[in-house]
Amino acid sequence: MAIEIEHKYLVYQELLPGLGEGQKIIQGYLAVKPSIRFRILGQEVMITVKNLHSDGSRFEFETSKSNVSIDEQEELLRLALFPVIEKIRYRVPFSGLVWEIDVYQRENLGLITADVELPSLDHPIDFPEWINSQQEITHDARYFNWNLGQKAFTKWEDS
Repeated sequence: MAIEIEHKYLVYQELLPGLGEGQKIIQGYLAVKPSIRFRILGQEVMITVKNLHSDGSRFEFETSKSNVSIDEQEELLRLALFPVIEKIRYRVPFSGLVWEIDVYQRENLGLITADVELPSLDHPIDFPEWINSQQEITHDARYFNWNLGQKAFTKWEDS
């Protein structure tokens, strides 16, 4: 069974390294609990099912399809429970782990987060200088992608 142990943080944007080539992700949700999401990555679509465990780890099952037509992509967009989010993802290796930096677009413009997947619950994290280790947002529901689809980062000041 695939288990995911992930920690998510805010970043010091001014200290970010050169990010190079990123991958555009269009992400929407078909169900919230368990989380069933789709990601459109060019002509590939990934479907992921995730379920949170009480210890903070998550069950994760993922499958993908290549050469997805525009019609199929548009149907997925129509099926989404709420507006999709768009982001550019960059992968940055550091100290034996890979940090995924998400630079959000459109309604979430201005938000940049970074997450790291750990091999075990007790694995130590060596933080790069651009990670705000005091701003872990792993369990802050505002930053969950499905919530960013429902209430975008740029709308937070309105509440």
